[in-house]
Amino acid sequence: MLYLVVVLLAYLIGSFPSGVVVVRIVRGFDVRRIGSRRSGATNVMRAAGPWSAMVVFVLDVAKGAIPVWLGRYGTVWVAARWPEIAGLSISWPLPADLVAPLWVGLLAGLAAIVGHNWPIYIRFRGGRGVATGLGTLIPLSWYVAVGCFLVGLAVALLSRYVSLGSIVGASLVPVGMALQALFASLDLLIILYGLAIAGMVVFQHRDNIARLRAGTERKLGEAVESPRPGPS
Repeated sequence: MLYLVVVLLAYLIGSFPSGVVVVRIVRGFDVRRIGSRRSGATNVMRAAGPWSAMVVFVLDVAKGAIPVWLGRYGTVWVAARWPEIAGLSISWPLPADLVAPLWVGLLAGLAAIVGHNWPIYIRFRGGRGVATGLGTLIPLSWYVAVGCFLVGLAVALLSRYVSLGSIVGASLVPVGMALQALFASLDLLIILYGLAIAGMVVFQHRDNIARLRAGTERKLGEAVESPRPGPS
């Protein structure tokens, strides 16, 4: 039962629409009315500038890191007290080996990314899961997370396509984890998790991929249209 609570909480944390909230505070309109119509840091930068985008990026990373940390480490502390709190075993209704702390952490990470991409608070129209996915990697393999982020950032700055940097950075996650497994130690489940979130991020960029191939993708710093009419 405890793992169900953690996964639900992770989805709700991931659903917090940081980009929408920040742009409403700073500019007074819905960030999804311009640019990519998404709520991620890149579109926030178009709408409200780099400082607002940085705030949103940090919040989105935290939305991924906190649920995984809670699932992987926080449940260890709570588990000993859970039967007294809920009157149920931590493993109910699944076998105990499927609700080990690592399993709960990975499920929480996926739930947070799903929440960011399809947030319940704003009619399931969110971002692409790049920053939140990055955040989920920090408690699992922070050096892979940092390495892929730096490579993706370099690609974005050199090409001026943030989407390309995001796709490249995400695609390198399972590669980095496989290399870590060769030279150090890393649970196979974490490698499979890295492959899953990389696939999710690339899938969320399918429209960007089509525009990159057509040569119509918007570059970093390129002006966007004014917000479409709608509620502020």
